[in-house]
Amino acid sequence: MRPLALATAFAALLAISGSSYAADITWSVGPSFGGAEGHLGILTNGTLVAAVHTRGSTGPAEVVDPAGLDIAFTPIDAASFTGTFIDPANGIGDPVWSAIIADFEWQPGQDVTATDLLAGLTPGETYQVQLFAGRSHTCCANRSQRFGDGNGHFSPSIDFAPLSFVSIVGTFVADGATQTLVFDDSTNNPALSAYVLRDVTGLPEPATAPWAAMAGLAAVLGQRRRPSA
Repeated sequence: MRPLALATAFAALLAISGSSYAADITWSVGPSFGGAEGHLGILTNGTLVAAVHTRGSTGPAEVVDPAGLDIAFTPIDAASFTGTFIDPANGIGDPVWSAIIADFEWQPGQDVTATDLLAGLTPGETYQVQLFAGRSHTCCANRSQRFGDGNGHFSPSIDFAPLSFVSIVGTFVADGATQTLVFDDSTNNPALSAYVLRDVTGLPEPATAPWAAMAGLAAVLGQRRRPSA
């Protein structure tokens, strides 16, 4: 191959590899996922692609609310995090969801750029990722965490204060098979309990405000489907 053709091909390869994981993400604050009905803060719009529990080890699927949401989370050992932690009781009602939130991965002493956490994407499809990171431990009253896309676009910060369970939602159009996620913690100790990835191609992009209404409606429906004592 001639030098010019080789250089052109190499540049094209770099462009493809660089764009395969760095789509811009639009961020918003999502529903709360704590308390007795915390599992109803898991969004269900679009088509489920993956529900993942970052706990530092693999194992059988963990099914949240089998009589209602019936979402099976896959436990993984995420390569981007090296530490694991199990929080004290968090007051979340659904026992499986409670365990998922309490048992998480974190990175001691440095922020994380994960290029392999979201994979298997189809370029051109629109995805929604909902990230869950919260603490019941009293150690973190002065900590906050935000999430990024690798292109300088960051979510609002979430408080890592005790019993603060607020999700972050990101929407993006995939331009490759993977998508970068950045975990930026105010003390350089980022954490992640779980995430849910959904394909929302063709659906209208929701504004931030309706999340609370959606979570409230889910709670009402959850109460209606439960048998009376």
